Amino acid sequence: MDLTTISQKIELSANYIIDRVLSANRQDAEKLSKVAAITLATYFVSSKLYDAFVGPLSNIPGPFLFKFYPSRYSWNMESPPGSAYAKLQAWQTQYGDVVRLGPNSVCVADKEMLRQILLKDDIPKGPAYKRLQRQGGGTLFSTVDKSFHKQRVSGYPKFTSFIIIMRRVISPAFSIKYLNSLEPYMLTTTENFIKRIDQDIEKTKRSDGYGKVDVWILLQYLALDIIGETAFGKTFHMLEGKDHIVPTAISLGMETANYLVTHPISGVIKTLFSFSDIVKSNAQLKQFMKEIILERLEAGEEARRDDILQILIDTQHAHDTEDRLTAEAIAQETVLFLIAGSETTSNTTGFVIINLLKNPHVLATLRQEIDSVEMEKGQTLFKHEQLKNLPYLNAVINETMRMDSIAVNGVERTTDRDMVVGGRVFLPKGVVVHCNMYHAQMNPKYWPEPMQFRPERWLQGSKIPADTEAFFPFSIGSRNCVGKGFAQIEMRVSVANLVKMYDFEAIPQEMKQSDERRSFITYGVTSNRFNVYMKRREQTS
Repeated sequence: MDLTTISQKIELSANYIIDRVLSANRQDAEKLSKVAAITLATYFVSSKLYDAFVGPLSNIPGPFLFKFYPSRYSWNMESPPGSAYAKLQAWQTQYGDVVRLGPNSVCVADKEMLRQILLKDDIPKGPAYKRLQRQGGGTLFSTVDKSFHKQRVSGYPKFTSFIIIMRRVISPAFSIKYLNSLEPYMLTTTENFIKRIDQDIEKTKRSDGYGKVDVWILLQYLALDIIGETAFGKTFHMLEGKDHIVPTAISLGMETANYLVTHPISGVIKTLFSFSDIVKSNAQLKQFMKEIILERLEAGEEARRDDILQILIDTQHAHDTEDRLTAEAIAQETVLFLIAGSETTSNTTGFVIINLLKNPHVLATLRQEIDSVEMEKGQTLFKHEQLKNLPYLNAVINETMRMDSIAVNGVERTTDRDMVVGGRVFLPKGVVVHCNMYHAQMNPKYWPEPMQFRPERWLQGSKIPADTEAFFPFSIGSRNCVGKGFAQIEMRVSVANLVKMYDFEAIPQEMKQSDERRSFITYGVTSNRFNVYMKRREQTS
C-alpha cells in the first residue's frame, strides 16, 4: 500500500471521527439549548407568577391581566384616541385609592399619598417623560433625572442639576414684579382679541345683534399671541387671521406626545409613520424660533426687551458657567414655553365659558361681581390688579380647574428607594407611580357633590368647603408649573373682560358636543371648537 493510499485512509478515518464528534456535539448542543430554553421559560413564568401573586404589589387591587403586563399595552386598544383618561378614572373608582396597573406600576389617587410622593418625598419623574424626549431631547418639562447634566454646554463636562439651574434661570421671569411689567403686552393682545370677536360677530350678525363666535379657537389664538408677545417679543398675529406654523406644530406635537406616552410600542410606530410631518413641522418651528433668537442677538442692545427670551439669551453671559445656555438649549426651552403657555391656559379658559353657559346663575353672580369693579376714566379693559382678589371670579376659575383639569392623565413618578406611602402601602424601589390628581379632585370623600359645578365651595364660610389638600391644578413639589402666576393673570383678565363686555347665548348642539372630551397631554373638547352666539352688552358699547 503506497503512502498516498495510506494518507487517504487516514484522512477518511479522521473525517469519520470528526463527523461523529460533531454529530454528538450537535446533539448535546440541541439538548443544552432545549434545557436552556425551558429554564429561561420557567424562570420567566415563575418570576411573573411571583410578581403577580406573591411580590410586594400582589395585594394591590386592579384588573387581573395587569398582574402580568403593563396597562399601557392595552388600555387604549379599544378606545378612541385621547380617551385613555376615562378608563383610568373608571379603574380608580372601581378598585380604590391605589390600583395596580402592571407588574411594576400602580396608580395613586389618595390625597395624602399624592402629597407625599410629589411634595414631601419628591420622587423622580417616570419613564413616560423619557419617551417624550424622543421628540427632541430633554427640556425643563421632560427631563427625568434630577442630576441631568448639561451636555448642551459645549466643552463643559461638569455634572449639574438641570432642574435647579433652569428654575434658577427662569424664575425671575415669573416673579410678581416681572409679571406686572408684562401686563401692558397682555392688554394690547386682549384688545386685539376683542376686535376679532367683534369682527366675527359682525360677519354672522342676526337681527337681534348676536353673531356666532368660535370662542374656543379664539382663546387659543389669544394665548398664542400673548405668549409670543410677552415671552419672545414677536406676536404670531393669530388674532389677525394670519396663517402660522405654530398652532399646527403644537397640535401635531401634542398628539404624537400622547401616543408616545400611552402607547410605548404603537406610539413609536405612529411616530415613524408620521415622521416626515413631525420633522417638517418641528423644522419649521425651530427655524421660526431660530430667526427670532438671531434677530434679537444681531440687534443687540437696541432690541433688548425684558422678556423670557431675553432672560434665556442673557444666560450666555452668566458668571457661573453652569447657568449658560446654548442656542440649541434656548430654542428647545422656548418651544416648551410656546406649548405650556398656550393650550393649557386657553383650554381652561374655554372650559370656564362652557361652565358659565351650563350654569346661568353662576354667570349672573359672576357678572354682578365684575360689574361692581370701578373702571378708571378712559379705561376699557380690566387690569389684573382690579381682579386678582375677586372671590367669585377666583372661585369660578378654581372650580373649573377642579372639574376640567388640564392634566386628567395625571403625572408619572418612579420610586428611587423602598418607601411606604400613606403609612400603609409598601412600594419597592423602581415602581412606576401614576399620580391620578384628577380623581382626587373628583372624589366625594374630599368634595361634597363632586360632579356639580359649585364655585361657592371656594368662598369663605362655605357649607361645602373646598379641600385644598386635594387640589392639584398646577401640580406640587419641585416639578410644579413654573408659569402658574402667568396663567392666572391671563385667565382672570380674559374671563373678566369677556363677561363684562358681552352677552352670551348658548347653541344647544355646541353644548352637547362640548361634553365630548379628549386628552392629548392636555385636556380639551374633541371637536377643538366651541361656538356661541355673542353680542356687545349695551352698557359697554
